[in-house]
Amino acid sequence: MKRVLKTISLVFAALSITAVISIALLLEPSIKVFGFTQLDDNRLNNIKNTLVIYGNDGKSELSGTYYVPIEALNSFTVDAFLCAEDKRFFEHEGIDYSRIVAAMIKDLKDGAFSQGASTITQQLIKNTHLSNEKSIARKVQEVRLSRAIERKYSKDEILEMYLNILYFGSGTYGIGSAAHNFFGKTVKELTIKESAMLASIINNPAKYSPYDNMENLNKRTQLVLKLMKDNGKISAEQFNDALKENTSVKEMLLYDKYRCFVIKEACEILGCSEEFLLHNNIKIYCNCDFDLQNRIAEYLAPYEAECLQVAVIENKTGRIIAHEAKYQGDPSNIVRSPGSTIKPIVCYAPAIEKNIIVPITPILDQKTNFRDYSPSNYKDRYYGWVSCEYALKESLNIPAVKLLECVGTTYAKNFATDMGITVEDEGLALALGGMKYGTSLKTIAEAYSIFARGGSKIKCSYIKAIFSGGNLVYSTPQTTKKIMQEETAYLINEMLNECAKSGTAKRLNVTDFNWAAKTGTVGTEIGNSDAYCIVYSPDYTIGVHIMQDNGSITGGGLPTKIAKKLIMSDIICDKTFKMPAKIVQMDINALQYNKNQKIIAAEKNLPKKDRITASFPIYNLPSISDERSDYEKGLDFFDMDNFTIVDGFFD
Repeated sequence: MKRVLKTISLVFAALSITAVISIALLLEPSIKVFGFTQLDDNRLNNIKNTLVIYGNDGKSELSGTYYVPIEALNSFTVDAFLCAEDKRFFEHEGIDYSRIVAAMIKDLKDGAFSQGASTITQQLIKNTHLSNEKSIARKVQEVRLSRAIERKYSKDEILEMYLNILYFGSGTYGIGSAAHNFFGKTVKELTIKESAMLASIINNPAKYSPYDNMENLNKRTQLVLKLMKDNGKISAEQFNDALKENTSVKEMLLYDKYRCFVIKEACEILGCSEEFLLHNNIKIYCNCDFDLQNRIAEYLAPYEAECLQVAVIENKTGRIIAHEAKYQGDPSNIVRSPGSTIKPIVCYAPAIEKNIIVPITPILDQKTNFRDYSPSNYKDRYYGWVSCEYALKESLNIPAVKLLECVGTTYAKNFATDMGITVEDEGLALALGGMKYGTSLKTIAEAYSIFARGGSKIKCSYIKAIFSGGNLVYSTPQTTKKIMQEETAYLINEMLNECAKSGTAKRLNVTDFNWAAKTGTVGTEIGNSDAYCIVYSPDYTIGVHIMQDNGSITGGGLPTKIAKKLIMSDIICDKTFKMPAKIVQMDINALQYNKNQKIIAAEKNLPKKDRITASFPIYNLPSISDERSDYEKGLDFFDMDNFTIVDGFFD
């Protein structure tokens, strides 16, 4: 028995020694491990290569990053970050083992894994070399690389790189940019309290935002100041003076949100990460109109919602000349249900394109059960036989669902895809904006600009050109693609002009044929969550989106009010939509239309009072006979697919 126990002890000891040696070898950076990232000096040196974004004049700087050498910082600024993030920075060699043990003990006591133990060195490695993946392999690589960088670079060099790559929220990277953007100062001008505030923000830029969560930031700042005092970095007197200091934060830069859209688009164009973009000597020339962006910000300022955003596209060039968002986070990631703004794209334009309808075509609006689904109009109101133009301008739901069924969801999906909207949904819920993944305001506005352009699509972009190391690496293409017939686009414009005159967007107070509009509201019985107004002319397309869960917002309300301010004061258009040569206006027999829902050309001797003038493409003219084709007797379809959608209020 003793021999067995001795053998077991020897085996256990051998395994323990083997494990220790294996771990030691695994963590040794000089030993290459297949598949593991090696220390890359270029990634560290690139921190000094800053990003600059210029406005549409090519001169005014919309945004930039500022690299700051460690010598330019006050000692108390450095101490604020050390006390907040890694007080043993100058004692450890990249890994603070005592801190790891302390964090593990605390987690075991709390019964949760919430304690962080990463050193400044580890954070630098994570931000420059590794992903945010949570795995043992990634953590092992982090340790190896942290030990490697500590062997090659001095503590001051590591600290300098770390402070210049930190993210402070609100589109601000690096301590130099943070001092400039938040306080309008150089790093040398920062006070002790301002330094503590910056050191507090990086713990959680959203939670401690100086714009949105000042109360949280003040509490965190007091904690950092106390840590500085307790660690002997500032005196009790300095601590008390800092607490009393009246510190104000600069108003957020007006172009921070536009910058978010530019950075996202640039990353997509170059196929790179945001970190790469920020630190590779890249210059971006964008399309931002500073004055217009400023005025939009002023228009949004009085209103409160989870998100308010406005985008403006110059139709001829596709330049997105403004995109302001009153939103706490990065607005470039917002995708939501487009509500009824999708109806012209997947219901009406495809039906016109397939010669199924024209604006005057009658369609029956009544409570209808489409197999297992019974959608409702807003306030459960139904209007009987109406024209397609009336159904669209009043955003009636039943006619939209009927048209989608008529054209077919596959055709409608492909049509939407050609217009730039990715649709993966198969059900008829799509007619009312029911999309699994939703879409962005920019994407919806870009699709409407195709109508304004007579059916032609060009790339709509925030960016003119990108230079890397002084070399041009990208310029926005100016190619055009025909998405639909010019006649289809014109008839949609005509229908949506009526929406702007007397439909759900009538608050625009449009009188001439130079603006068209569509509203959209998304919600449930407990309240609305999203509201849109898309308004466009031959020259410009404006998209307004408001997001407010369980609110009372509607597309015809505040979004239309904001759009009206723009088209009345800032984006004036005197041009009207040009009628294509293949569109003709003809009179039809009003008696037959109103009584029998027939579209029949008016006889020559028919009195004026019995005539209705309507627009038709020359290849889809009204009949002159009394025979009732499917087209002439109006649309009233009942053979529908099964689908599911949460009933909501859609205007």
